[in-house]
Amino acid sequence: MDRNRKLLFIPALMAGILILVLAVKLRPSPSSKPALERSRAVDVITLHQQPLAPQVTGFGRVKPKVEWKAISEVSGKVIFRHPELEKGRVLDAGTVILKIDPLDYQLTLAKAEADISSSEAQLAKLDLEEKNLKSTLKIEKNRLAISKKEVTRKEELRRKGLTSQSALDLEKQSYLASQKVVQDLESQLQVLPKERRVSEAQLQVNQSKVEEAQRSLSKTEIVLPIDARISSVDIEQNQVVNMQQTMLVAHGIAEIEVDAQVALHDMQALASSLNHYTAHADGRPRADQLALQASIQLASGQFVQQWTAKVARISDTVSANQATVGVILEVAQDYSQLSPETAPPLVNGMFVQATLEGQANPHWVIPERALHGDKVYLLSDDNTLSIKPVTVLFRREGLVAVQGNFIAEQQLVVNDLLPAVEGMALRVVSKDGQAVAKPPKGEGASQS
Repeated sequence: MDRNRKLLFIPALMAGILILVLAVKLRPSPSSKPALERSRAVDVITLHQQPLAPQVTGFGRVKPKVEWKAISEVSGKVIFRHPELEKGRVLDAGTVILKIDPLDYQLTLAKAEADISSSEAQLAKLDLEEKNLKSTLKIEKNRLAISKKEVTRKEELRRKGLTSQSALDLEKQSYLASQKVVQDLESQLQVLPKERRVSEAQLQVNQSKVEEAQRSLSKTEIVLPIDARISSVDIEQNQVVNMQQTMLVAHGIAEIEVDAQVALHDMQALASSLNHYTAHADGRPRADQLALQASIQLASGQFVQQWTAKVARISDTVSANQATVGVILEVAQDYSQLSPETAPPLVNGMFVQATLEGQANPHWVIPERALHGDKVYLLSDDNTLSIKPVTVLFRREGLVAVQGNFIAEQQLVVNDLLPAVEGMALRVVSKDGQAVAKPPKGEGASQS
């Protein structure tokens, strides 16, 4: 029985081998495909330089350009407080917001004015005295001259024996007395200019006291110098204020500032785009004359509002934590054109986004998706892949300005090829956004 089974196994094995050989021999050969079908389909665009300006974004908080503090320059009791002097109120320039009791300063002014009147009266008295002294001196000089003639006459009479010696001596005494009076009057006239200078100096001192008293009196009335929004109030009516006490703080509403923090590399991209600018006398560029376009944007929920800004200056410090530099932007506001629904006012503390745009210069500009790390793909003349290194200058709205060894009209591959092998075959399906017609079947094909 076992022997019969062994004899049956051999024919079965032979039959299996025969079937396997027939299957291999009768298998259909694989169809050949043209080499064109193995090339990668790509989209290309034509490279050429075009003007593009770098655009960077920074963030910062709004603060008023002008912050006005009402610091008391006099002391006294507050007798008037404007009824709308409250935090958040907007008041017009020229509004009287506080009054301090002026009585003490009015008395000081009255005393200073009285002192001026006294000094002026003293000067008038000196003028009159000088006039009287000059008149008296003239009279006494005439009297002295007459007395001298009389002495001469009596001396002549005495020599002739016609008068006594006592009469002559008496006349000489009269002459000497007149001479003394003249000398006294001349001395008084010499002293008068000095007295006048003293009186004039005292008059100037008193006039200064009047001006000081008037200034102090004017400072008892606190007037808002600019259109401003009240930030804080630290004074109440009937409260006594001291000198150098801060009574309130107000923020100017005409202009606001934003210290926008911009990354250092973004700031370098902006600076490198500037070809012309106004400089100081020593050649340093003026920040307010840089050809930079700026705007700020406030976004909250569905609300988005944008304002045009002006670059005023560059901050003097760099943030050590964030590696950013501050760009000070100014925004002018016209409160008459503002509306809470469409254009709300910019107030202190708002967090806004700042956009800065440099000058447009010719660059090799490619789409963001055509950049692969630090390389780009180019289509060679023989429809193969060429990989070139590039240097990224800046990015803007999906475009990238790059620097590299390019030639105008080269074809840039915008697809992401995986894997990307130098020299691999490519097939263009669209060029500059337009579809490319397929070549006739079999054209350029090779059998594998």
